[in-house]
Amino acid sequence: MYGRRVIYTDVDEINVKNVISVLQNALLIHNQNRNEIKTLYDYYRGKQAIENRTKDIRPEINNKIVENRANEIVTFKTGYLVGEPIVYINRTENDDYSAGVTALNEYMYIESKNNKDKKLVDWMHIAGTANRLALPRIKHTEDEAPFEFYTLSPLNSFVIYSSGLSEKRMAGVKIVYDDDMNPIYSVWTDKWYFEIKREK
Repeated sequence: MYGRRVIYTDVDEINVKNVISVLQNALLIHNQNRNEIKTLYDYYRGKQAIENRTKDIRPEINNKIVENRANEIVTFKTGYLVGEPIVYINRTENDDYSAGVTALNEYMYIESKNNKDKKLVDWMHIAGTANRLALPRIKHTEDEAPFEFYTLSPLNSFVIYSSGLSEKRMAGVKIVYDDDMNPIYSVWTDKWYFEIKREK
């Protein structure tokens, strides 16, 4: 396990005509990544090989202790990076900008961005990848931010990049499951939103 595979596509644009084929190709790689992420996440949670150890000589003395260094390292590194909430500042002397930056900081507080940052950095350290989804809030009051964002589990989300020189982000994908455990794929591009469900 030397890092997660980056998911590429060679299409110029993801649209109605090619979204299914692009998604199918991406899922082949995502499923490989998902298996590795699951193994790493289980290890982080303390589900480690020593629990399955068998002892042939004097099996009645078989102490199994998980010394969870993975959890310790992730906790330490995340605390170092995002121990304090990230705060935005205005680098100009323009008061109009200062009011906007203050409002942005307030929105980030309302959205509990510091908790979501911690979760994002935890996933980055555990799995080697992490995803965030930001969406506009269509109807909001003065006490709410005009946007909302989520930290997604990399077990059920991924990003598709261009195989071109820029390697720009082409789409983000989130997978959810209905009551019958059938996957529903939400695909966001810079122009489109697709919701794809497998037919029975």
